Amino acid sequence: MNFRKKSFLRIAASFTLMGVPLAVQGQERPAPKEPETNSRYVSEEPENSGLIVEFHSASSWDNNILGNNARRLEDYVFEEGAQFSIWANKPEWRVGLDYRPNALLYRTNSALNQIDQRLDFNNEFYAARHLIFRLRDSVDYATGVLEPQTNGEISLPTGGSPNLNSTIITPYARQFANDASGEAEYHMSNRSSFHFSGGYGFRRFTGAGNTNPGVVPSLFNTQRGGGGGSYAYRVTRHFTAGLEYRFQDYRFSQSSRDETHGVFLSVLWDTSPHVTLALFAGAEHSDSEGQFLIPSTNPLQPGNVVTTLRTTQWGPGVGASLTFRSNQTVFRLTGQQLVADGGGLLPAVTNSFGGAEVRRRMAGTWDAVLTVSSGRSVALQGPTGKGKVDTQAAGMAIEHPLIQNLSLHLGYNYLRQRTNQFVPFAFNTDRDRFTVGLFYRSHEYRF
Repeated sequence: MNFRKKSFLRIAASFTLMGVPLAVQGQERPAPKEPETNSRYVSEEPENSGLIVEFHSASSWDNNILGNNARRLEDYVFEEGAQFSIWANKPEWRVGLDYRPNALLYRTNSALNQIDQRLDFNNEFYAARHLIFRLRDSVDYATGVLEPQTNGEISLPTGGSPNLNSTIITPYARQFANDASGEAEYHMSNRSSFHFSGGYGFRRFTGAGNTNPGVVPSLFNTQRGGGGGSYAYRVTRHFTAGLEYRFQDYRFSQSSRDETHGVFLSVLWDTSPHVTLALFAGAEHSDSEGQFLIPSTNPLQPGNVVTTLRTTQWGPGVGASLTFRSNQTVFRLTGQQLVADGGGLLPAVTNSFGGAEVRRRMAGTWDAVLTVSSGRSVALQGPTGKGKVDTQAAGMAIEHPLIQNLSLHLGYNYLRQRTNQFVPFAFNTDRDRFTVGLFYRSHEYRF
C-alpha cells in the first residue's frame, strides 16, 4: 500500500514541474537546476509513460464561503471531482496532459453550486543535440478560491514567475484564465547556455461578489504579454551564474496599462546533493498609465471627472528560493519582490511575497504538510494614494491510506486579507475551512 502511494505521488509530481531544464545529452557533469516548485520527495521520480485516474469526495465547513467579511456566509460544501492524467517521457521528448473537473455543492446556499475545470498541457522536446523547446498552457475556469486536493498539490506560488499574480484573493467571482508560454534553450557547451521565452495570459471576471452574473463591480480584467532572454555559465560543477532580461506588458480592462523591463543577475547553487539555492537580484523600470475618477473641483460640473495619470519609476527586483529534499522531508523557503498585476483588485503593483513549506512522511504511512505565506501588493500609481493589499495564508493537511488505492485526507486552510481605502473594490476577508475527504487512485496504466 505504501508502495502504491509513493508511485502515485511520483506521477502527480510530474505534472507540477515548472521550468526544470533537462540535463543536456552528453554532459559529463550535470549543471545545477532550478528548484522545483512542487512538494515531491527525492525518491518520487516520474515514470516513463502512463495513465492514471483519481476520484475524490470531500466535505468542508467554510465560515466565509463568499470570502467577503461584508457579506459573511457559512455553509457546508460537498466536493465531487476527478483527475485524469496522461504522460509520456522519452529520451528526445516529454509530454503531459492533466484535466481536473470539480463540482462544489452547497448545503444551504444551493444558488452558489458550481463546476470548476482546469486543463494543463506541458511539452518538452529536443530539436537538436543541444537545443530544447518547451511549450506550456494552463486553462482555468473556476469561482472563488481553489482549494488544494492532495498533499502533493499544496504548493507555494513560484518565486520570480512571470505568471499572473496568485497572492491576492479576489471576490467571489467566476474567473476564466489562460496562461501559455514557449521557451527555447540552447547549450553552447557543457558550461554555457542561452534561454529565451515568451508568453501570453489573461484573466477575466464575471459575477463578482454577486450571484447575478450581470453585475460586475470594478474588477480589472487583465492581459499579460512578455518575454525575455538569459545567459548562464556553469562556474563549477555545483555553481551557475547568469544574466537575465525580462519584459512584461500588462493591460487592465480599458483604463490602465504598464510596461516593465528588468535586468537581473542570477545564481544557482547545489550546496549539497539535496539542497538547492536560487536567487536573482537587479532592477526594474516601469512605465504606467491609468485613468482614474476623482472629485470635480469645478462647481459647474459636480461629481467625478476622469483624469489620466502617467508614472515612470525604477525599483529593485529580487527573489530567492531555498529547497531541501530527502526521501522523508521537503522544506522550502521562497521570497520575491517584482512588478506584477493586481489580481483583479488593482492594476500594476509591486508585489512582495514570502512563504515557507514543510512536508514530512510520518510513521505509519501518514503524510503531513504545512504551509504559511504573506504577501503585499502596492499599486504603482494612484491620484490621491496608492492602493495596498495585504494577504496572509496558512494551510495544513494529513493523508493516510485506508485500504488499497483509497486514502483519507484531513485539511485546514486559513486566509486573511486587508485592503486600504485606495483599492477601488475594497475587499477584506477572514476565512477558515476544515476539510475531510476520501481519494480513490486507480492503478498505473503504463505503455
